[in-house]
Amino acid sequence: MPHDTGIFEERTRKYIIDRRFIGFFKAVLESYEDVAIFSVLDGDRGLIELIYPASFEEEVRAIVADMLQYGIEFREAPDVQ
Repeated sequence: MPHDTGIFEERTRKYIIDRRFIGFFKAVLESYEDVAIFSVLDGDRGLIELIYPASFEEEVRAIVADMLQYGIEFREAPDVQ
């Protein structure tokens, strides 16, 4: 089934972060309740995935940007499994 359009459109972003920070970032993201679904795709590499409604794009970008103050850098990952 194709993704919905409009405010229900789904976005997926994959990032690579230092694996030591995966648990911390997960806890921070969960504190925002229902902003994004967080998955660890490859814990050894620090590959994570965020799935969220397009309407939360600004919030997700702000949360990711805010992690720099904790020394967590996000690199966009290619669309890999």
